[in-house]
Amino acid sequence: MSHSSDDVKALLRANIAAIESGERSSLPGARQATSSERKARPVSCESVSVGRDKEGPDDSPERAFRKIERLACAREQASEALRRRLVREGFCEDAVEEAVARAQACGLVDDLRYADVLVRSRLSQGKGRRGIVAELEDLGIAVDEVASLSEGQGVGDDASEISRAIALLERKPPRSKNAREAAYRKLVQKGYGSSVASSAARQWHESLCSAQFDRIG
Repeated sequence: MSHSSDDVKALLRANIAAIESGERSSLPGARQATSSERKARPVSCESVSVGRDKEGPDDSPERAFRKIERLACAREQASEALRRRLVREGFCEDAVEEAVARAQACGLVDDLRYADVLVRSRLSQGKGRRGIVAELEDLGIAVDEVASLSEGQGVGDDASEISRAIALLERKPPRSKNAREAAYRKLVQKGYGSSVASSAARQWHESLCSAQFDRIG
């Protein structure tokens, strides 16, 4: 069932209160925080003061959390990407860590849930496994825990990857005098390994040449 942004925000606020009182979260896809997670509180920024220096980094975990809330209501977010963005936008690291931990504890942010969405999106775009794995690893997400990357998605072996790569070339054939070489480059750019890209480019090119010969004949 889909939820509007207002629904998610309302659920989020209820979840925060529930987590602090030790009750179970009601946000779809959220897990219950352990007692150690509920007790753990990240260290506050050393720069916290009664009046924040407007020239320095924002040391408010609450403001950082509200920023995460707005982003997560728009689409799924990865915790590491959020950390980088918030620091880049002027929040201090301690405030960011506290806000991200809070968002994870209430289920607003879940890296595996994000990974599942990312994998399905990249596969629908025709991206290769190597590129998808690199993207997940850059976000610090354990690839072996992402079920959608290997279960029933056609990315578990070279034969499946080659089939997907050929399908991509058939949908969007490269335009070049050297079609085979262009096809190989396109597949590598899409995140396919060199072996898969080479095999797929060769098979696609052979099929292309055969079809052209049949038309001439």
